[in-house]
Amino acid sequence: MIFTYDPILVIFSVIVAIFGAYTCFDLVIRIRKSEKAVNKTLLMGAAFAIGGSIWSMHFVAMLAVQLPIIIRYDLLMTLISGLVSVLMTAVALLIVSTGTYSFKRIVVAGIIMGLGISSMHYVGMAAIRGNCNISYSYVWVAISIGIGMAASTASLWSAMALHGVWRRIVAALVMGISISGVHYTSMAGTTFLAIDKAIIFSQPILSPFSLGLVTAISTFIILGGALLTLVPGRKLGSVKGDQKGNHHADADLQLTDTGHLTEPGITEPDFHIDKLPVLRNQKTYFVDIADVVSVSADGHYTTVQSKDNEYHFCSHSLSRVEEVLDPQVFLRVHRSHIVNLNHVESFERQHDKGLVFMCGDEGRPIPVSRTNIGKLQSVLGI
Repeated sequence: MIFTYDPILVIFSVIVAIFGAYTCFDLVIRIRKSEKAVNKTLLMGAAFAIGGSIWSMHFVAMLAVQLPIIIRYDLLMTLISGLVSVLMTAVALLIVSTGTYSFKRIVVAGIIMGLGISSMHYVGMAAIRGNCNISYSYVWVAISIGIGMAASTASLWSAMALHGVWRRIVAALVMGISISGVHYTSMAGTTFLAIDKAIIFSQPILSPFSLGLVTAISTFIILGGALLTLVPGRKLGSVKGDQKGNHHADADLQLTDTGHLTEPGITEPDFHIDKLPVLRNQKTYFVDIADVVSVSADGHYTTVQSKDNEYHFCSHSLSRVEEVLDPQVFLRVHRSHIVNLNHVESFERQHDKGLVFMCGDEGRPIPVSRTNIGKLQSVLGI
């Protein structure tokens, strides 16, 4: 049985997958920067974002299929397909978003996510009810699974390895296309065979209209979540007082995605500056990033320690500062502290945690959390 596609719905299905992936990776990055070892709320949100986008993409794409017969969908199997998608991607995201970053973890998570995409597709296909039989080409099945695993691994690596908002965009494009690739590659090896006898349905059945309504609601939620992650950073109000008792007023400045300060309406440049803006005596000064010894959270802002052992107030949040720092030189050793590895003087292990001492810091230790101690020891060669 020959079938064709509605091109508009095909394009829309790919867009749904990309937006869902973007939302997912934005949340994954927040999980890795979260104060908790595992932020269950963000993890659940990420799993539902990518799992839901996989599910929505599949059924939007199935609504795009134009067959000479009317097909319906078993309600229970349709729900199970969504559950499979969410659970398998949740496992993959748990692996990649917690613990020490490594390429091995990325590969394992990518394989699980790819299998989740493929499993969702074929469980969703099993939900089809109509006057037809469905058969699959084993070659195309293997190709679609391979595409899912390879592209999932690549997208997870992009999300973790690249810096700034571009990592989420690149990762979302790769993941969205991979989700769509799995579906349409699988459909290329799918054959619908018409049968003459009438089928009597005993289970609850979804009509194409009902499925379209459910899919539309799911898609609205996914796209809404994605758009919320695109809301610009908040404006900075007046800041009264730093560690030296100075007062600052920068109400018209705004944080951008890469952590720079900019005025509303001014487009952020496509490059990273090599200085950090700090405030002192109602003036903005710039500290060379190479001279930064450590950065510590100070409420919603940060305190920057320079190599001359001076402390400076910075209007960036710690996460924003982290995005403009070179990850080969700077390491976030604690939820509230980032250190310059070139300025580490000594390290002290304390059970499952540790302390790191910086050059010229007159003995003031910086705590190292349990989840980061292995990474710090590895880069220091101890």
